[in-house]
Amino acid sequence: MKKHILKLVVYTALSLSLFNSCDTDAEGTLYESGKIEYAFASTLQKIELLPSDGNKISVPVYRNTTAGTSTVEISIGTVSENAEGLFSLATPTVTFEDGKSTAEAIVSYKDLNLLGVTDVYRFSLNFDESKTSPSQLNSIEISAQRRLTFNKIGTGIFSTSFFGNEDGTPFLMNIVVEKAEEANVYRLLDVYETGYPITFSVDDNGNILSFGEQETGYVHPTYGMIFVSFVDAKRTGNTYDFTLQFLVPGVGSFGAFEESIQMPE
Repeated sequence: MKKHILKLVVYTALSLSLFNSCDTDAEGTLYESGKIEYAFASTLQKIELLPSDGNKISVPVYRNTTAGTSTVEISIGTVSENAEGLFSLATPTVTFEDGKSTAEAIVSYKDLNLLGVTDVYRFSLNFDESKTSPSQLNSIEISAQRRLTFNKIGTGIFSTSFFGNEDGTPFLMNIVVEKAEEANVYRLLDVYETGYPITFSVDDNGNILSFGEQETGYVHPTYGMIFVSFVDAKRTGNTYDFTLQFLVPGVGSFGAFEESIQMPE
């Protein structure tokens, strides 16, 4: 499969910086700088929401010392349109206990049943840049979605024109198709990259009901993670022909491409 990367139509210019890495094990990394500094574990945390979570999301925060108590103020930053009004910060002040280098910021949501079965909800948490450690990890994007129970229903044939062959024809591959027990939700495994499924739901007649913006797993060397966004779809028998836009949210689009999946019989 040729990773054919087209010229990106840029909406806004990207400014890239090099960061020092931050150890993300249970203890975190301790920086002795003479003042208390803080950091998130990474720039992204992906979460599957469960009924047993108590409608709460826990986000680890680290500091560079275990001595004494301290606090850091956390705020919610950018929020995806579908997440507006659904999530709130339960701990705007995160408190570190004496002897601990780790604490938790808690984000709450009202009711799991209010969340779409295929929707991915995104928002960021931030704290004052002047309090960050050398890792510069003072902001983290949270990507949250409901966890469903999927079972394999067979193997389908996926066709992609975005990641096409050298001669310009679509690339074909066999992929595992799963269906959720809870709803008419289908998951196509390892479509563009291993570990990154494509998920969509259909109505009782088999027509597309929901197809949220999703990560492909492919990271552009300059612009970052490429997403797919639904434009249109048609069904012929057991084949779905999708028109999908490939984009980097907030940056630009590579355009719309025809992708299709022939579902298992």
